[in-house]
Amino acid sequence: MALYTYGGNGAAVLVDTAGNVVPDYPVNVRVAGTGQPVTALFEVDGITPIGALRSNAAGQDSPGAIRTFKVDGVVGIEYEYNDAAGPVRWFEQGREVGAAALAGLADKLDRSGGTITGDLDIEGVLTVNGQPGGAALWGAKIYNVRDLGAQGDGIADDAPAVQGALDKARDLGGGTVLIPAGTYRLASLPLRIYRNTTLRSLPGARLVRAAATTMLVNGDAGQDFGIYTGHGGITVEGGTWDMQGTIVTASSMCMSFGHADGITVRGITVLDLPGYHGVEFNAIKNGRVLDSVFRGYINPGNRDFSEAIQIDLAKSHDEFGPFGPYDDTPCTDILISGCTVGPSGTAGTTSWPRGIGSHSASPDKQHRDIRIIGCRFEGCLQYAIGAYVWSGIVISNVQMRDCAGGIRIRPLTSATASQRTPAGGTTPTIAGSQPVTGYSISNVTMIGGGTFDAAIRAEGEETGYVGTLAIDNIVCKDIAGTAVRLLYVEDYSVQQVVALNCGATAISQFGTRRGRVQGCTINGAAGAGIGLDSRATPSATATDVTISDCMITATTTNGVSVWDGADVTITDCDLHDLTGAGVQISANTARPVIRGVRTRNCSTANISVSSTVTGTVRSDNTGDAPTAQSVATAANTTAETVIASWSIPAGDAADRCAYRYTAQGVASTTGTPTLTIRIRLGGVAGAIIAAFTAVPTSAGIAGRGWRVDGSLLPVTLGASGTWAGGATLTHHLASTTGAVQHELTDAPVTRDSTSSQALVVTAQWSAATAANSAQCQVGQLVRVA
Repeated sequence: MALYTYGGNGAAVLVDTAGNVVPDYPVNVRVAGTGQPVTALFEVDGITPIGALRSNAAGQDSPGAIRTFKVDGVVGIEYEYNDAAGPVRWFEQGREVGAAALAGLADKLDRSGGTITGDLDIEGVLTVNGQPGGAALWGAKIYNVRDLGAQGDGIADDAPAVQGALDKARDLGGGTVLIPAGTYRLASLPLRIYRNTTLRSLPGARLVRAAATTMLVNGDAGQDFGIYTGHGGITVEGGTWDMQGTIVTASSMCMSFGHADGITVRGITVLDLPGYHGVEFNAIKNGRVLDSVFRGYINPGNRDFSEAIQIDLAKSHDEFGPFGPYDDTPCTDILISGCTVGPSGTAGTTSWPRGIGSHSASPDKQHRDIRIIGCRFEGCLQYAIGAYVWSGIVISNVQMRDCAGGIRIRPLTSATASQRTPAGGTTPTIAGSQPVTGYSISNVTMIGGGTFDAAIRAEGEETGYVGTLAIDNIVCKDIAGTAVRLLYVEDYSVQQVVALNCGATAISQFGTRRGRVQGCTINGAAGAGIGLDSRATPSATATDVTISDCMITATTTNGVSVWDGADVTITDCDLHDLTGAGVQISANTARPVIRGVRTRNCSTANISVSSTVTGTVRSDNTGDAPTAQSVATAANTTAETVIASWSIPAGDAADRCAYRYTAQGVASTTGTPTLTIRIRLGGVAGAIIAAFTAVPTSAGIAGRGWRVDGSLLPVTLGASGTWAGGATLTHHLASTTGAVQHELTDAPVTRDSTSSQALVVTAQWSAATAANSAQCQVGQLVRVA
């Protein structure tokens, strides 16, 4: 005989007649309808006798969950336990029964004396074991809506027949309602489905909404099952659910589920919905929407934020109309996998405003543990995913094409008083927002779109940061806005973002702290490549953000822009072909570190640091001073002549940095002229840093050595910046034993640190002959810190 599978699901838990879980009664298994005990229970291999039916011992306090097991030849069972009032039983159908029965009916019909093969057409009523039509399957709790009068011709109102099948499943403790191929006009709505029921539409089944209300609800109006105790253990599978929103225009849900544990929607298609949502989960635990399609939306006015799949909480009738109680129960343990949201192409419809999301909230009530995996969104008018007041979230393997916005993360909006007010309340109980934490977003692509918002936007508030956020492996191409936008986010990592042709700053951070942006590639942005702005935010004094190993090119402003904040590190980045600076540090940023940054072809500066920045540390950057250097010879002239030069670029000077330089060469003379060596900032006409006393040379020297060693320090920065320094001149010009001179500035000299400055060594002879020659052979300038 055939083996049938039971247990191991949300319905296989001990409950009383009101649906409350009970802890520790021993469980018996009986044949459904006969009460005969079933004693041969097997493990899932169908061979090994099962050792224990329950997954926990009978004496434990936790609810009694029943393990997966198999029974030979029994298509329906009843669990039984004895409480104080006597036996309590509930039904479960073998998981293989529906498919086997349908396959059997399609392939053959047994009769005494032989087998009927091929197609069987019957006019009139087929009686099986004294019961009309397929009612013989009712013993196995399988209810075909055709057996209850559904026509499937698209003309008759088939809703009463479908509801009749759902009611039979309710009255007999659950079961499977089958909707064969056909078009079922539903004019008496909503349909109501009850606990432990599977509503399965077979291929070719089309359910057409013909009444101005929701198509399917789990339970009755006026019921009062709180938290997750309502009608659960429900599966809705298959079928095209045509909302006919251009014909029946009143805003309606397709399916609305509330206050339940265990709701699965699988393989459905929702078409052309007006106003509300395709599938609504309100106060749902263990909810699943799998491999389903949502196409076509009609906005009746003021509904430009509706989601195809909505996650909501039981706050009021406005949030969930079918029934209460309104106890602020949120959703938890939700999986949405393999779904598609987009346009239908029906005249008068658009794509959905939002694919998956929420738009209502209450204090201290966050939707938890939501996974969105392997979904595709096309043409959404706002966001593909709106994670509003969610925590503990995984979003992965998501594709978005031509969506106006991508993924948004948001804590409670403090600007909306009603969302700071709990269910049943009249005034807010919190003053601001509240933090949300725990997000993993990976393997996301967004192609086109972006006119409404960024591909990924995490937006907290000062009273409610978004925290513990990991963004990894994001691809954006030809989007009108930002690839990644972070506002009031803390403890985050953004890595492996590849963005081509963004219409704004590619990676934008505002008011963020304790973050890392690494391994990102940006080619083309109408703004900066990476921006970090901490002005007038809590992170102004404690930013602690590192930007590393990034490549940025073809932006319309700076490669990396930083405004304000503290302890920002930019390291090991390649920044080139930019309209603007490679790195721009502005405002009152404290203690930035710029290290190992390679820049070229930047239109304003390779690295620019404004005068209000303090504590800058720079090292090993191609944009550090000197950006140019040269050596030369002064001969046959009495004019002061540059013999060594280094360029200190605009903005290179920073608080607590220093420059050390060395120039070395030789001199030759006729007679005994004097040679004067000077150090100037600003070229040959610039401010004097050191002016050594004229050296009387020995007569007719040839190739005698000299060397200048000095330091230069910015004292104050800006257009009227001041500098101090000094140098030592060591030479063999007057004797073979050598001599040393030392020179310091008596007071700081003034030179603009926001403009490029030439630091030069000059030589001046007292007499001009061809033989009087001072040559610099080598020069070096090193920027320290």
